[in-house]
Amino acid sequence: MVETLLLWFNRFTDDPAKVRARLAGRPVLVYEPPTDDTVDEDDENDDYQLRTQSGLSVPSIGGGDPMAVVIEKTKDNAFQRRITIGRTGNNDIVLDDSSVSRFHAWIEQQNQDWVIVDAGSRNGSTIGGRKVAPRAPATLTNGLNVRIGALQLTYYTAQGFLDMLHRRATD
Repeated sequence: MVETLLLWFNRFTDDPAKVRARLAGRPVLVYEPPTDDTVDEDDENDDYQLRTQSGLSVPSIGGGDPMAVVIEKTKDNAFQRRITIGRTGNNDIVLDDSSVSRFHAWIEQQNQDWVIVDAGSRNGSTIGGRKVAPRAPATLTNGLNVRIGALQLTYYTAQGFLDMLHRRATD
């Protein structure tokens, strides 16, 4: 479930053990909206195909608030092993941006690694600045920048997310 990063931060400062238990070793995607000093100059030249918004019935990432989502299956999604990412509400992770395809990509665990696979989306995906080839798994590592369409996210392992919350609590 998508929740504000502030809510995660408050939970962590109240009871770090409870947050650790909630994560149960699962990784997290964090979205922080771009600010004037984080906007990539090259993004202005990117040729994204804009598409209409689909009806959203679940919480989504995109817009003005920093958000975090634990990477986990929702009970209503048909794909058993894949955690789907896309613009429509039937995905496990909903990204509210017109540059994101209805079904854009998926994340799954392969052995000990988590991988992202672009589903052949119109605007593509990148990890660490490198384009993800359609239907080719790309391994995710802690702190890695992931771009889905035009949305910039950060992938964290469970421990990496806890470390990030701890750093922000002590700054």
